[in-house]
Amino acid sequence: MDPEKIETALLSALSLLNNEVDNIEFDELKNEYLLVIEQLETALNEIAKDE
Repeated sequence: MDPEKIETALLSALSLLNNEVDNIEFDELKNEYLLVIEQLETALNEIAKDE
């Protein structure tokens, strides 16, 4: 696995979700987005530790 490609994909996903989360009107869906954002941030922090 190429860590740089994984990091790029995670950053792209995080950016997309962050841009969309404020437009979500349903609380349940918004909470799911926020959970996924948190998981992506955790994954990116773990990658940063390994570099």
